[in-house]
Amino acid sequence: MCAFFIFGVSGFGSSIAAVPLLVQMYPLKVVVPMMVLIDICASLYVGRKSSSDANIQELKWLFPFSLIGMVLGIFLLVKAPSEPLLLILGIFAAINGVRVLVQRNVEFRDPINKWWAVPFGFFGGAFTALFATGGPVYASYLGLRINDPKVLRATMAFAIFMLTFLRLALMLVTGLILSWEVIVLAACLMPVAFLGIWTGSHVHTKLSNTSMRIAYGSILVFSGSMLLLRQLA
Repeated sequence: MCAFFIFGVSGFGSSIAAVPLLVQMYPLKVVVPMMVLIDICASLYVGRKSSSDANIQELKWLFPFSLIGMVLGIFLLVKAPSEPLLLILGIFAAINGVRVLVQRNVEFRDPINKWWAVPFGFFGGAFTALFATGGPVYASYLGLRINDPKVLRATMAFAIFMLTFLRLALMLVTGLILSWEVIVLAACLMPVAFLGIWTGSHVHTKLSNTSMRIAYGSILVFSGSMLLLRQLA
């Protein structure tokens, strides 16, 4: 419920908040496909209400590089150890969260150059394929391109939906998502997930631009810290 409250507020953050905690109780190969099922439903719910506000042009420029990163992520998932990669993502998320919190009252400057979509899209796609935790990477980039918190949330929700759909296709090919344990766990957690989304969506409408930056920064610091604590422990 807490993870999808975060999603309702910001349009991202459910997997990176929930996965490090759920893997303490369930195997990773159950948790990640289960989150795919709930993320698909959550993104459809949020996207149906706010899809008209999403900045599709930003995503058209970002996604080609994300697809390249996802191909590398699938390769690393098979060949490389996950611990160093999770440490890098945790540090990246925490540092960006601190930056957002420090600059929460700073007026929005000119957007960064769109060519920054190359590294952000690439690494976001890689971490999405590896751990379903690419949200902080995309949030960091889009937060420097989009000033309106309503548009930012809608764009993030749409991005997460598209990426989750691609993850769903991969899970179907590998057969991971066809497990009864995955389906039953998703069905059990779906009601509390949507309670979290409903609550977060109502809170989101009352947030100012500064409050939204505080929410984003806090989510990034929390999610990055959780990843770091899990890996160091």
